[in-house]
Amino acid sequence: MRTISLVVLLTVMAMISGCAHPLAIGPDIAKIERNSSAQPIGKSVGYYIDPLVREKAVTTPGGGGDSVTYFPYQDIETAFYKMLSNVFQNVTLLKSLNESTTPGKELIAYIITPEITTNSSSTSPFTWPPTKFSFTLACSITDRAGKNVARPSVTGEGQAEFEEFKADFPFLENVQRKMHC
Repeated sequence: MRTISLVVLLTVMAMISGCAHPLAIGPDIAKIERNSSAQPIGKSVGYYIDPLVREKAVTTPGGGGDSVTYFPYQDIETAFYKMLSNVFQNVTLLKSLNESTTPGKELIAYIITPEITTNSSSTSPFTWPPTKFSFTLACSITDRAGKNVARPSVTGEGQAEFEEFKADFPFLENVQRKMHC
């Protein structure tokens, strides 16, 4: 009887305590294409992501009391570079904000610093993947002298249903097949 109580207690604790699951949030690079009729702006830009920010893990809620952990700046950097390359003639990754004033970088007209904010949630008490996700990308754009030029921002929100990600859990499909037989 004591063993059964212990197993029940451990099961309940496992259900109510969550853990953080790794998640990648990078977009499909192949879908980031320049409009064939649009010409890139004839300027060179540099973008800067602080190394500490690039390495920062973000944890947001998932479902079932669990969380998801991801690295938003690492996950989107390749897509960010490709998007900038679709808009501007030349794009350079800067190692520091002051690098744009060093010799050889004098063609850089603007410095773009991205800021990412994310959130996730799920109403599901049983599955860990989030079913709602929001992503905001704001860019601080300055000229070479450090004067603010613009701060565009875009927010995207997504929602998923269990049916969309249950294929990630093959054991669930096997259970559902057995239940329908």
